[in-house]
This record gives sequence, C-alpha cells and structure tokens, in this order.
Amino acid sequence: MRNTALYIFAATALLLTVSCEKAEFLNRAPYSSTAPENFYSTESQMNMALVSCYETINTHKIPGLTYCQRGSYAQGLMYLMNAPSDCVVGQASSMGEGVEMEQCTFDESSNCIRHFWKVFYTGINRCNIILAYIDGISGLSEEKKVQFKAEARFMRAFYYYHLAWNFGGIPIVTDYASAGDEPRSSLKDVYEQLIIPDLEYASANLAEAGGLIANVSVDKYVAEAYMGRICNYLAACKRYGTGANLVAEQPLNDFSWVNANAMSAKAKAALEDVCLNSPYILNPDYRMNFLEAAKSEQKKECMLLAEQPLSGSEGYWPNSYYIPTSVNPPAYPTTYGGRHIPTYRGFYMFSPKDSRRDWNYVGRATDGYTEIKLANCNYPVPVFQDSITVTVKDAEGKPVVDPVSGETVKQKILHPLYDSPTQTYRANSNLQICTGKFRLARIEELQRTYQQSALSYPLMRLADVYLMYAEALYFTGDEANGRVWMNKVLRRASTDEANYNELLAAYHRDDFVEELLESRERELSMECSRRWDLIRFNRIDEAISSLDQERVSEYKGDPIDEEYLLIPETSALRILIGTLKQNWMPFKIWLPISEEQRGVNKGLSQNAGWGASVQ
Repeated sequence: MRNTALYIFAATALLLTVSCEKAEFLNRAPYSSTAPENFYSTESQMNMALVSCYETINTHKIPGLTYCQRGSYAQGLMYLMNAPSDCVVGQASSMGEGVEMEQCTFDESSNCIRHFWKVFYTGINRCNIILAYIDGISGLSEEKKVQFKAEARFMRAFYYYHLAWNFGGIPIVTDYASAGDEPRSSLKDVYEQLIIPDLEYASANLAEAGGLIANVSVDKYVAEAYMGRICNYLAACKRYGTGANLVAEQPLNDFSWVNANAMSAKAKAALEDVCLNSPYILNPDYRMNFLEAAKSEQKKECMLLAEQPLSGSEGYWPNSYYIPTSVNPPAYPTTYGGRHIPTYRGFYMFSPKDSRRDWNYVGRATDGYTEIKLANCNYPVPVFQDSITVTVKDAEGKPVVDPVSGETVKQKILHPLYDSPTQTYRANSNLQICTGKFRLARIEELQRTYQQSALSYPLMRLADVYLMYAEALYFTGDEANGRVWMNKVLRRASTDEANYNELLAAYHRDDFVEELLESRERELSMECSRRWDLIRFNRIDEAISSLDQERVSEYKGDPIDEEYLLIPETSALRILIGTLKQNWMPFKIWLPISEEQRGVNKGLSQNAGWGASVQ
C-alpha cells in the first residue's frame, strides 16, 4: 500500500510468533526489546500497526521469509487466484514460476502455495494485535477505537476468506501470541464464527468514505461488497454441491450447513446498498482500471486495490515479472508477455464488436507495437504480424504441386492470427495471443527501472458488484432486474446504441447463470473470477475436460477453410490444453496443506485426494 514502508518495522520486530509460519519463529528471540505490551500505547503507534495490516496484501517479505514467491499480490498471487480455469493456460517454458497453477501441476511443495499460507496468516496476526491492544490505548476516543476495530476486522476477514476459498477449513487464530498449533476448523466455523461476523461489524462501523489512514483505509461499501461476494459464493456452493464428493474423506470442507436462500438475500441487501448509495462509478473508459499511472482514475471504480506507489521513494516496487501483461520492448519494463495464453474458449466468448476483447487479449509486444496516450502516459498497443505462408490447395482440398520444381505451392494470407472484423483466432498460424489487460507506461515517464512496475491490481471493482448484485437478484426471484444490472456492465463495452443491441443479442442465453458466468469472464478476465465461478457452480470438471485440443470448436463465424481451425500438434495451445486436462483432477478445487505446514503443526489434516491421511 502507499506510504507503508516506514511501518513495516513494527510487524518485523513484533510478529515473531506468527501463527502457522515457519517453526523456528516460535523459539526465536526478539530482534529488539520492543514488545507489543510496551509498544502499542498511542494512536500513532496504532496507525503504524493498521498500515501494516494493509501492507501485507502486497508485501514482498515477512519475518523469516525474505522473499514471498507468489505469496502476495505484489509477488504474483494472481497466478494462484486465477487458475486453473478453462479460459487461460500457462506457457510451458515458465514451469515453477507460479504458472504451475495454470498448468495444474501444483502440489503441496509448490512455493506459491506455501508462501501464500504464510503471508496471509501474517496479515491475520497483524490484525489480531490491533484487536488485542486497541481497548488499552489511553486518550483514544471510543469512536476511534471502534474505527480501528472495524478496519482490522475487515482486513482479518479479507485474509481469512482468501485462505478458506483456497484451502477449505483452516485454523481459526484470534490470539496474536498463538503457538501455532491450532487444528483446522470446519468451513462452517470459519465463516460463521469469524468471516461473516467480522464483515458485519465492519459494514456497521466503517465510515462511508475515507477512514483512519488517508488513501489506504477501506469504507463501509467495500465491506458490503465483500459480504456480497462471500454470501453469493456460499449460496452457489450449497445449491450446486461444490466438493460434495470429497466430504466423506475431508468433512471439514462441507457446505451442507449453508442456507442458500438466506445467503442470497443477505448478498442482495449488502450489494444493493453499494449499487444505489456508494460514491463509486463505472469508469466511462474500461481501460482506465488497468493502467499503471492512472491511480486517480482507477479509484473511481476500483473499491480496493493491491496498491503500489508511483515513486520508488514511497515503498517497495514489485518486479514486473509478476504482472500478467504483454509488454516486453525496450521502452517498457521487462515483463514476460505470452506467459498467460487465452484458450480459444476464452477468446471466442467475446463478440467481434466488444471493445474489451482487444484490450484484454493482445499479441506480444515483441512482435510489434504502437503506442497510445492515456491518463498522461504512453502505453503499448501490441500488434499482430499481418501475414502467414500457407499451402495452396485445389478444389478437392489437396495441396497444389509446382510441376517444375515438384514442391508444394505456398502463398501468403493476410491477418493470420485474428482481425477485429472477423475475430478469427486461426490455430494454424502458430502465432500467439496473450493477456494484455494490465499496461505499464514508458520507463522515462515514471521513476523506476526496467524490472519494476507501479501497477495497482484491482481486487474489487464496482462492475463486479453490479454482476454480483444481478446474481443475488436472480436467486431471490427477480431475473428481469438481474438482467438489467448485468447489462449495465455490458453497456460500457459499446457507446454505440446499435452495436450495444447487437452485443445484447449475441450474448443472450436463456439460462441466466450461463449468461452471467460468461458476462463475468468478459468483464473480469484475469481478475480472480473465472476459477471461482466454475468451482462454486460445480462446472470446473466439465469445463476443463471439454476443452478441444485438436480443433477450434468454439468458432461460430462465417465459414472458413477447415485448415484454419485444426490445431497443429506443435501448437503451444494444443500442448498446454493437453497438460491442463491431463493434470486436472476434481479434488484440486482445494489446494493441499503444504508438507511444511503439516510438519510445523502436527494437528493439520490434509485435504481429500492429496495422498495424506485426513482426520
């Protein structure tokens, strides 16, 4: 978060007994004589502690772990939160760098899984310290104490919900001085005893705007948005039987306790307040939500960001290696365009006239790019190669042979990969589309190096709230109004009325849920949505298994040569889709409890299917 570097020392010095972190923490002597009981005595010190709670979202180190590999949003947590799904796969040359989630090759020793657990329990522990000491601060008004509690409890719920979504039942730790030996609690207890009460308290007590820490604090509408997200998730998991086949082996991850109708009603009430009364708006220009140097524009719609500073003097900058973007030319930071590859399903989920398609999915900048000026900075617009050499065929579809040379006749075809008018993703081109939603500015326009970025990653946007509200309306019996709110998001994709009506027709599905999930992927691609939607609606097994490795079965446009739709054996997408399908198994909806954590805490049981005994 912005301006948090000065406060990290408090957590570094004091959080030496962080629950569920490395075993040596539990017996290590303090770095200094400072201890919680004699440090947290003033409002200023509490402010430091509160900033450290937010800072954990984007931290690059925690006590005992100097480098959080994919364990925080600054270090690529989006790899873990976005995949596996049916809309994106990870480049084969990037094994072991977080994209094992997209390839579904992760296991209990994967760094991203181990570090994620440690980082987020560090965040929980920092929140617990505030809650333990805030009432003892003399001279602080009761109103201020309630504000500190509300922000700390929101952040604690934020960290717990991430862990519960990924691991299922987890240890409930409310004592900052815990020995770290708590067993896993059931999902029922995690949500009913902690996450939901924390969000209810935050919603009731947070300010409607601003907060204790300028430019950092959440407000009541953020808490309500997360309440809606949690309640929609739980309701869907109950209705559609998420993980029901795994409960016999691991009873902790059971959703049978959920009252789905009550959860949908709770989601509706929370989200309705955000939609009707919050100060947030949909940015008229979709692109403004994903630009490195457009923070003021981002914050009009982005209710919570994993925020990075624009100046190197303001804090740690993440290496742009972790940004899922297409950029890699000399004028921009060094990133790894092509690491995340959209599947044909992800690509063809868009109409050719949907402006979000050409922003979310692009070519690699190394293949060529132009520039566009947005929010006072220049950003790349990757372009595709404009021709490919193909075999000429006769009327019977047989290759034409030159009678003189005896060689097969070749010719060049324009726009081999795609073009906006036809939106054709031609499999035989062997060119590559990659995710390009997040754009980095020229290095000379910001104070940073080629290896760094200042991009703030959206964690909650108003567009997501509209779509979540549409879902809650549908499941509380108001499909018509649900479609109205769903289409408010679509309306931004085209300012032309005729074009908007074409999109409405192209995207309409009689099945509301099917249309909703496609709408969410179009709007929220690479924003930690698709994987969770497939899991909570119990569609992920079918979605992954139905991916076609041999033919672009998703193409529904004008008839074209079948050659363009056959996926060559050497194609990266054919290989990567095959890898995903081979490695996906139904029990992988839950991440494994790492061997490291089970070694530290003998009371931790393993999730079903991961090869260890469960309790």
